Amino acid sequence: MTAPDKLESREGYCPVYDIECPSGTEAAASCENRFSADYNPLTSFRDSDIQHCAIYRKEQAEQASSEANTISKDESKSNKDGE
Repeated sequence: MTAPDKLESREGYCPVYDIECPSGTEAAASCENRFSADYNPLTSFRDSDIQHCAIYRKEQAEQASSEANTISKDESKSNKDGE
């Protein structure tokens, strides 16, 4: 896979955690440009904001996933109890 192909396949994804960007394709492209330049969240507020957003979104996705698993386990248990 060439570099342009790699970037094209990640269009709309966060460059930090490779999850779909909730802010849209333009925001993801902006973050990708910043990330591939001189990205340093320790010295740049803008870069730390990118990192904070990525961490927050990743936590949200993990929480939603764990809640979905809990709900499906509870439904399975209640279906077995009802039989």
